[in-house]
Amino acid sequence: MNTFNPQLSTLRDAFVGVAGQVAQSTPRDVHTTNGERLRALANWDSSYPDEQTNYYEEFIHRHAPINIGWLKIPGSSYEGSGSSNEATGVGVFYNSTGDAEHVVAPLDDGSICLWDVRTRETDDHGRRGRLLARSHTGSLFSDGKKDHEIAKIKAMMTETGAVESVSINSLHRRGYFAYNDVLTEVDLVTLQTISQERFPFPVTALSQAPQSSLVVGTNWTVHLHDPRNKSKSTVDPSLRCEVIGGPTASHVTLSQPGPLSILDRTEDDSIWVAGRFTHLLNYDRRFFPRLRGTVHSGARISCIATLPHPYIPRTLDLLQDPALSTNELYTAKSALGTTMLAAGEYKGKGSLELYNLSSNPSCLATHNYMNRQTASSTKLLSVSTHGCSIVFSDGDGNLKWVERDGSTPIRSHNINEVLDPPTFNQAQSAAQDPDIEHGDIVQKILPLHPSQGSSSTSKRSRADVNQSDLLLKTGDGRIGILGFGDESLYAGEEIEVIVESVETRARKDAEKQYQQTLRRALQRQADEVRFVRGLGKVFNVP
Repeated sequence: MNTFNPQLSTLRDAFVGVAGQVAQSTPRDVHTTNGERLRALANWDSSYPDEQTNYYEEFIHRHAPINIGWLKIPGSSYEGSGSSNEATGVGVFYNSTGDAEHVVAPLDDGSICLWDVRTRETDDHGRRGRLLARSHTGSLFSDGKKDHEIAKIKAMMTETGAVESVSINSLHRRGYFAYNDVLTEVDLVTLQTISQERFPFPVTALSQAPQSSLVVGTNWTVHLHDPRNKSKSTVDPSLRCEVIGGPTASHVTLSQPGPLSILDRTEDDSIWVAGRFTHLLNYDRRFFPRLRGTVHSGARISCIATLPHPYIPRTLDLLQDPALSTNELYTAKSALGTTMLAAGEYKGKGSLELYNLSSNPSCLATHNYMNRQTASSTKLLSVSTHGCSIVFSDGDGNLKWVERDGSTPIRSHNINEVLDPPTFNQAQSAAQDPDIEHGDIVQKILPLHPSQGSSSTSKRSRADVNQSDLLLKTGDGRIGILGFGDESLYAGEEIEVIVESVETRARKDAEKQYQQTLRRALQRQADEVRFVRGLGKVFNVP
């Protein structure tokens, strides 16, 4: 017995109608469909014509599980101190092929540590991430004595709080470490001090150029430091006024304090300085210290980095503007240029800024874009390129990936998700006030294999080897390497059981509880201030 079903009849009629339309489509319609598909594909692809992109690795970056392996930081070598150490900075030593070999970091006890971070192709029985060498306590100090009190050493190493306090010259195997107002040059082979120079103010930033010279920024000055000149005289801190008003052959005086990041570009001999002031300063190394120009940002910048390709303005969106052709987008991507990335804070919120650097002295930066709405609700701390995307960190412990347009989100990860489970007292405190967030933050992001433009992929033929890990330095002095996949990056280090005494564990718990109590008190005080500000306001009731 046949039963008529009106729903099946409707579905059949719809299917027949669609099939009829497809059968009646002309070659012109097919050509139009293919053209729209090509436009959408060109608009979707964020790579450049001269860039060798591994799309399999890009898929891993966007969808694979995130895994952070934390390097093991040795305890204090000072006898009787019984304290743990924290990293005050971080740098990467690269080999001749541009691959990362060692992570170099100074500790807050004045020592220097080197870890092996070679790729998995050269890994030997899971020893990647092991500690290779460490200098003695206080080796960064001028006198080199070991009888410093550990508390005084840590106070001197952490007084300035500079994030970019390490610069590595891989070509000459030299490391430059800044603490307070002293810059120390160290031989990374023997970990012996080569030279030291004292500056008139505390050092707040070092450039990362791999050449024979570097740029040093202090609270009030910017210096060109040439380590080949061994006849430098040490500046007496009591002569600060004479340094500011004296000859300026090797330094420039700033009108506002606080440079936090320095970008030294060897392509056009330009030096970019950014920090707590609201302008990006540009100097020409050939005519230093003459100011080449400034770019107004309005934000206070924490970190600047570069992408070795021109910035593509948002006006070249093929889907938003049908009048544009794919040739116009291809021409823009094929042009020579460099994109400067800046991360900072604008009116309490995170600011991600993109500038297209120009070689024209009269036009330093063009086609700039500022994302101050969707980047983050807190200050941005660091920024870097990562494959075909941009990654940055904020004050809530988040790592966020966006497309190269600076706004389209890809994914995010909070580093506090991998912390050890809280103790009972910590969990009880969090339950009493669940609105308070606790955890670490990422102060510095460094790619272990930075982008080198069209010459980047010489030996990366193995698709199963992820060679685009990110080096992280946190506010709590930890150093980690972010990778992708379910397997642990450093299984050999993680299986070690670190036995702590009852007193040490109790002291750490007490410190964490004190920090939580202080955060809770500050937040309640802020809520009371906001409530008091609202008193006395007149609201119009309709």
